[in-house]
Amino acid sequence: MKRVIRINRRHGGIRRRGRCAALSLWIAASCLTAPVSANGPGISVYDAVSVESSVTLHTEFLTEVKGPESAAGAIWRQACAMTDAQKRNPADIEQAELFAEAAVAEAAGKQTVSPVIAAAQSLKNAVLNANAPTTIRVSAETISTAVEKAGAIRDRATQALTENGIAPRRKIASTAVIETTASAFTLILHSDILDTAAEKIRVTKTNAPEFSITFRPDDFREELRPDPEKPEPRTLAIAVQLSAEECEPGTDVPIPKVKIDVPGGQLSAPITLSFPPGSNEPSALAVTGATGEAAVSKYNPASRTLDARLDSSDVYTFGKRNVYFTDLLEKDRKVRLAVEALARVNVVYGYADHTFRPEQAVTRAEFVAFVMRTLGRVNNSLKSPFVDVTETHGCYHEIASAYYYGIIKGYDAENFCGEKLITKTQIYTILGRILEREMGYWTPENPGEYLSGEFTDTVDEWAWPEVALATREGLVIRQSTGTFDGQRMMNRGDVALIIYGLYQRLA
Repeated sequence: MKRVIRINRRHGGIRRRGRCAALSLWIAASCLTAPVSANGPGISVYDAVSVESSVTLHTEFLTEVKGPESAAGAIWRQACAMTDAQKRNPADIEQAELFAEAAVAEAAGKQTVSPVIAAAQSLKNAVLNANAPTTIRVSAETISTAVEKAGAIRDRATQALTENGIAPRRKIASTAVIETTASAFTLILHSDILDTAAEKIRVTKTNAPEFSITFRPDDFREELRPDPEKPEPRTLAIAVQLSAEECEPGTDVPIPKVKIDVPGGQLSAPITLSFPPGSNEPSALAVTGATGEAAVSKYNPASRTLDARLDSSDVYTFGKRNVYFTDLLEKDRKVRLAVEALARVNVVYGYADHTFRPEQAVTRAEFVAFVMRTLGRVNNSLKSPFVDVTETHGCYHEIASAYYYGIIKGYDAENFCGEKLITKTQIYTILGRILEREMGYWTPENPGEYLSGEFTDTVDEWAWPEVALATREGLVIRQSTGTFDGQRMMNRGDVALIIYGLYQRLA
């Protein structure tokens, strides 16, 4: 029997983050007097640039990477294997960027191998003693050499892409890698790392069962920002432990369970927990917590890992998780795949009658909840600045977080008006901000001129930069008339396809 996602009708829903599990049901009951089609009869024609990549990543090239030049060589060979059309397609360019980041991490991680880490020793790719209690101290002093090397290799990797006709759309992230054989370790992050050029730091357990933790130091300014009244440095401790492991049915391939402990139970920003998927089909997998609730997770074809964005203490593992809706079987295939992929990782939900209702219009609150869940950026400690978004609101934490991180603004100075239907311009303005501020994408030069060459009608000038960026990245659903039609309302099928494109770009 096919599994159908359900909504819990109890007050408070089933999710830790408040009432958002019941969001779709709440929207239907409280915001819309009747099912509404955003587009009139039928569903949109989904002729947007495909968010699916057609390029094959030659990860075997990465096994030959030993340093900067071999990393550039691997990227060069990958680029040469791509067609001219792929070098122009946003989804394929994203795959090339992921490959370049994997090559940078591989090259930086193989520069040197240091002995067991002590408090004052370098973090340069140390191999830690698995039998001793392990503390990994991450400070400006201990990461400076690794960060410098990773940054230099990154610049060479970017050059290798551009020399082969691939124009990066975002900054290629450099990652400093620490390798360990320890089954339990505590990361101690020092506040002075905020003054370094560190972009990403990854701690990898290299012996089976393998897993890794990756974080961006800049994400933890909330926890590490020095207190003016207390000049001493601040630290953040993240405890990681392999708590148990099972094997895939009929095999001896271990599936790890990893326990994460963070101060207060939740961080202000997500870290990434990565697992090799083993012999499983990655598209059917999701990382789950101890209760079985899925985290936002996706397969990275460059690192060949299932990556999950986590911000909470829990015990995490992965497994197959399939979700189906009865009213999508005859709908557009692209929409069906997008909805099922997003439902698998708890970004979107259906209704208690096993339907998704793709023709129904989307409200401002519902859309914000979708994007914040996608990003894994829902902070329960934040407060809403809007008088119409109180703690009883179905999306209180999502809206408060979106405002805090600069992703949304109010409808006016005091109100969010979450029950109002969201327009196409508003959707792509939010997406553009996310691509730029959260994911590091660059806005096209002269966005107004760019848009005039893309659409036959006019886009609101205040939204030019964000809409131009979303358009270039292939996230805009186009009209057969060639218009942008910015005041048009969007339905749940449209929005699922749009959010899936954003989800595909998580890294």
